[in-house]
Amino acid sequence: MGEILMKFIITSIFIFCVPIAAFAGSSYTGKIKQVVCHVAETSPVCQVMPSGSVLNETCGTSGWKYTFDGTTAEGKNILSILLAAQVSQKTIVLGGLGKCTFGSTTEDLRHAYITE
Repeated sequence: MGEILMKFIITSIFIFCVPIAAFAGSSYTGKIKQVVCHVAETSPVCQVMPSGSVLNETCGTSGWKYTFDGTTAEGKNILSILLAAQVSQKTIVLGGLGKCTFGSTTEDLRHAYITE
């Protein structure tokens, strides 16, 4: 009976921890230093440079820590949040996806929200 219980516990831990790890990315709370977007003919991406340090960096090793597609509806929403935070000097929270599909040294942006 004890062996079955132990296998159940180990299996449960594995099942609940693996999905959390799959979404692990970097995080940042602070001000926005710069935001840049490129014309569609060059690249559909926008990039974000935070003013401070990013926690749990994965592949965002350049100054431009986060990248997202500025041509999608979601990208346009994120861009408006970033610009509002930058202009008003409000604190923002950014979260990364833990992968770099738009560039090898800048992490894909998962979310952005203003905290104050």
